[in-house]
Amino acid sequence: MRPEHSDGRDVARPPAAFASAPLDLTGAQARALVRRAILSCLDTDSGETPRARTVTAEAQLICSELVSNARRHGGGLYWFEAYADDGTVVIEVGDRSTRRPRSPRRDATEPGGFGWDLVQRLAERAEVVIRPDGTGKIIRAAVRVA
Repeated sequence: MRPEHSDGRDVARPPAAFASAPLDLTGAQARALVRRAILSCLDTDSGETPRARTVTAEAQLICSELVSNARRHGGGLYWFEAYADDGTVVIEVGDRSTRRPRSPRRDATEPGGFGWDLVQRLAERAEVVIRPDGTGKIIRAAVRVA
C-alpha cells in the first residue's frame, strides 16, 4: 500500500501549495492528529501499553517543537500533516522560511534553543526539504511505532 495524505497526494512529494494564510491549528489539535496516526500503527486498539505511551509522548513532543518553531521562527504554520506509513508515524510541518533549523550553543541555564536537537534525538529520522519554488520549507520527522 502506498501511503497517502488525507488530501490524497503521494507522501513522497511535498504539497503543491501551502495554505494562503497561516493554519489555525492549535498545538493540542496537532498532537491529537499525531496520536490518531500512532493508534493506526498499533496492532491493538489501545495506546495504553508502556511502549505506546512512550512513543506517543515522544512523537507529541516532536510535534509541539516543530509547530511552535514554525510559528516562532518560520513566519507561521502553513502546512501540517501526521500520517502512518508502514509502522512509522510521519509528522510534516511547513512554514514560510527557507532557513534551516539550528541549535545554537547555549548555556544550559538559558531558556530555548534546544528544540531541533531534541527533534533529531527523538525521531528515527528528521529531514528539511526546502520548497523548490522558494516559498518555505517542510520539516519531516519520522517516529517508529511498530
